[in-house]
Amino acid sequence: MCADFNIKRSSFLKGALATLGAFTPASKFFAEEYDEDASLPSPVKSVIFIMMTGGMSHVDTFDPKPNLTPFGLVSSSIPGVQVTEALRNTARELNRAALIRSTWSEDGDHGLAQFLIQTAYRQPQANGFPDIPSMGAVISHIKRKKGDAGYFPGHVTMGERGGMIGAGGFLGARNGGFHISNLDNAISNMKPSWGNFGAERLVRRGQMLDMLNDKFKARYSSSQYALWQQMSEAALEFVNSSRLSVFDLKQERPDLRGRFGDSWFGKACLMAKRLAQAEVPFIQITKGGWDTHDNNKGRVTEYMKDIDPALAALLGELGSSGLLKQTLVVLTSEFGRTPNVGGRDGRDHWPSVWTTLVAGGKVPGGAVIGDSGAKAEKPVRDPVHWRGAAATIYKAAGVDPEALLKNSMGRPLRLVAQGNNEPVRALVGD
Repeated sequence: MCADFNIKRSSFLKGALATLGAFTPASKFFAEEYDEDASLPSPVKSVIFIMMTGGMSHVDTFDPKPNLTPFGLVSSSIPGVQVTEALRNTARELNRAALIRSTWSEDGDHGLAQFLIQTAYRQPQANGFPDIPSMGAVISHIKRKKGDAGYFPGHVTMGERGGMIGAGGFLGARNGGFHISNLDNAISNMKPSWGNFGAERLVRRGQMLDMLNDKFKARYSSSQYALWQQMSEAALEFVNSSRLSVFDLKQERPDLRGRFGDSWFGKACLMAKRLAQAEVPFIQITKGGWDTHDNNKGRVTEYMKDIDPALAALLGELGSSGLLKQTLVVLTSEFGRTPNVGGRDGRDHWPSVWTTLVAGGKVPGGAVIGDSGAKAEKPVRDPVHWRGAAATIYKAAGVDPEALLKNSMGRPLRLVAQGNNEPVRALVGD
């Protein structure tokens, strides 16, 4: 590591810049400060957001119906609540969480559904906001500690990328997702790949870069100059951070690593636990592959071999350590899947109902909101549109879902689009 290179800027940061993750082209690195305080009282310091892309079957996981799922049922630690045997380990920890079994939306297309989940806006509602930020960027922006010295990610993503996942939007690249692509080596390019680079040599290189940049700025006008200068400085701040060890899974006890499992998802959940312990505001795990138009039972069985023990370990470890009091855990999907299995042993897209799990903070463990009925086709009680679920997540995390932020054109954006956007009172109060 280069933690002892206390210089202002240097050309060796070209490699370190790569570790800043999903910096999409933008006009600024730092978001502007806004007068409105969007914070609400909450013990939550971090949100772990687990997204099942492709559409996870609700009847084969958290909302089983005996005549609709090929899986056996097991009792959970919530009295009277059963899940499928694919979640037998998670079932024992489920009393730490609440289930919204009546989540719904209008969007059965993957792209439209993902946009809604990440922004709390349907795409037509977001017209006029080409730079809309993701929920992760919003929470990073609002929950980031005041007066934090130096750059350290406030929004981390693992797994699938693309679309609105990790998008900083008008909140700037600083709040965009820092992507971890290799959980065994989460941060790379932190020192020169060859040669002996001492601090004095790096200082000289930094001075040379300063001279070249000053001459360029004097001759050419570029809106990107300040952005790249800020990113370069942030990269060096990150290299010199005293918190880099949070990304090293090997520092966890072998027995705890064993509980989470050696799969990608197990390592992602363990990393999420470490990041929450470090009070990173928003951590997203995105697990794809749920588009089970065929071989539904086989694919769900295969995925859950890794997901079930890791999810159980995450809820159990956060709960037993006390971290769950300051960490909000959310697991959701783009949409559900058809209750009836077709001739290909497949389930198609079904946005009319699915299940969302919420745990931590002041959310009452063991609560079950809504009901999809005997046919699992639609909410028959207490329907919760995803906008309402998003408002619930924001409020539980200590963010006012009705707050307004101004985008880069000065246009105010409400954090959650209007219409079916009421938070679930049973989970977050009035």
